[in-house]
Amino acid sequence: MGNALVRIVVSKFGEVDNESIDKVIEAMEECYSRLAPHEVSLVDLYVFERSASVEAFLTKESREVGVVSAPFDELFFAMHDAWRGTPRIFLCFERMQKLPGLVRIGGIRHEVGHSVLHGSLHYYLLPFPTPLLEIAGQFNLSFEYIANLLYLISIAVKDYEVSRLLYRRGYVEDQVAYAKHLLKVSENDILSWEISRGKPPAEALCLISCLKATGCAAPLLIDKKIGGEINRHLMESLSYLPADLSVPLLKVISEGFPSLEKDTLDNIDRMVRECRLIFETVFNR
Repeated sequence: MGNALVRIVVSKFGEVDNESIDKVIEAMEECYSRLAPHEVSLVDLYVFERSASVEAFLTKESREVGVVSAPFDELFFAMHDAWRGTPRIFLCFERMQKLPGLVRIGGIRHEVGHSVLHGSLHYYLLPFPTPLLEIAGQFNLSFEYIANLLYLISIAVKDYEVSRLLYRRGYVEDQVAYAKHLLKVSENDILSWEISRGKPPAEALCLISCLKATGCAAPLLIDKKIGGEINRHLMESLSYLPADLSVPLLKVISEGFPSLEKDTLDNIDRMVRECRLIFETVFNR
């Protein structure tokens, strides 16, 4: 199956011209062939004209499939999941049109990478790792809280794995552009922090939510040409956090991500262990 052509089944919501869809398909096909060998033979591509229709669609899906995933954040114009058993990629053209070409193509390739590495339900129905249950016991955290925590850590790990794969296969320039896009501090980030301040469980969750963007950027830090620049953007992206909290977060980023190996579930386990440092720091301030 390795190098077979991937069948891309398009579902369109709203008015999106065929030429734009053809360009997306072309980019996806090129990426699938460069990432071969892999197991993907079929992928569903959902193309939306407007963000409102993406949000409505995902709300309905999460009700039907019974998952609570994070809202489709402003920064995200592209998404991947496998809740129906096959890999699905969602693109919002209203958001894509506002972005530079390199960011767009970087995001499309990122989702293709997810379908290659995480294209089955196995990567979405995650067991609670033992270290997570230990953290829950130690800091008296609710089931709902640790479910959110597992979700945030797992998306950070999966994003790191995808960035690492794309970087190793020679996608550099577009992945740099995409990582910089994700590392931009939004008003939402600052607002979330202000609301969480002084409440240890909320503060810890807020810090851990920073791992997604940094996970995308982390594999690029080793690059001789662009590593320094990415590191600068990464530091800037955390500059609104108090220094005593950004230090343990940076330790998790600089030591946790590079220690990840091939197995996604093992990697999630490992990253949960690393994140204990964040809880110990926040709860003992």
